[in-house]
Amino acid sequence: MKKTITLIIYLLVFAQLILAQDTLKRKNQPREYFIKDISDHLNLSLFFLTNKNDFSLSGNKGVKLNFSPNDYGAIGISVRLHWLGLAIGYAPKNLQEKYKGTTTYTNLKLSGYGKKIGVDLYYLDYTGFFIDNSKEVLINYPLRHYIRPDLNTLTIGSNFYFIFNHKKYSYRSTFIQNEIQKHSAGSLILNGSINYFNVRADSSIVPKEIDIMKFSPEAKIKQGDFYNLSIMPGYGHTFVAFQRFFFTVSICAGMNFQQQHYTSEFKNGNQVFNQFEFIPRALGRTGIGYNSNKFFTGLSVVADVYNLPLGKNERIGYSIGSANIYFGYHFNLPKSITKYTDKIKNLPNINFQKSAYKY
Repeated sequence: MKKTITLIIYLLVFAQLILAQDTLKRKNQPREYFIKDISDHLNLSLFFLTNKNDFSLSGNKGVKLNFSPNDYGAIGISVRLHWLGLAIGYAPKNLQEKYKGTTTYTNLKLSGYGKKIGVDLYYLDYTGFFIDNSKEVLINYPLRHYIRPDLNTLTIGSNFYFIFNHKKYSYRSTFIQNEIQKHSAGSLILNGSINYFNVRADSSIVPKEIDIMKFSPEAKIKQGDFYNLSIMPGYGHTFVAFQRFFFTVSICAGMNFQQQHYTSEFKNGNQVFNQFEFIPRALGRTGIGYNSNKFFTGLSVVADVYNLPLGKNERIGYSIGSANIYFGYHFNLPKSITKYTDKIKNLPNINFQKSAYKY
């Protein structure tokens, strides 16, 4: 962890030097020199989206249980005009239910991308997991995967960010494509997060088939509530070639204030734990693609990782990430329509995404 934090600090310092060089070279250039606003175009795209909602439990003997839902990537369509965006995805039937079990889930996300300020809201409710590395941790287990149909996770939260150099740097160009970053630029970013994570099951999430010495009683959770508040400064930079091809990387790292309340199984019954933790946290966004006045395509990835320390040497790690591949087109609207739609163009950018909704 210390090496990771040191590396992030070096990256932030190096990125700040890049930003200083950009500022000296192009100090007096207006926003239009760096960014082209095409939000008055109708943005229509097809996408393939995978949501990451797995979690892991690391034991005190180096053993790690990887819990994964049996979900599948959503295929869908996205429509955007000015501030309003709607994305609807369909997820096919669970694959290999015989080996991985059945997962029912609701995955709702709402994002607002402004020039300076943005927000992500999410609600993830998943029931039914399997241990992805069952053969490694369960010796002589007869089945391909250990299935936990009773296991449920609920994740509710929000990320807020502020872009300092918004006159030269656009998050929109990479993640919602209603602007075009014409020249390379970067910015310091301040990110704040609020998050609630709940895990519950009929019994301990640690299988009885695993040696009891590999996990302490504290780690044998059957129900837990974890509340997180994070403050993370960071830096984002978009590299542009030929005013159309782009590569964006954004990293925020800081501290997470965490309140825990969980119940674990002991030999003589259940025991309740209440404790406060102060731990590092990181959030990364990246994207690569092509964006022009007409056609756009690319790949964007969000990696949002949380750690929940348990006892002295054990922890739960979970992520709220996604990967999105998209192909789209910008349509010019006739004046008979734009005279009505232009009235809403000054409102903040909002995107509602309803993906992989199943029961």
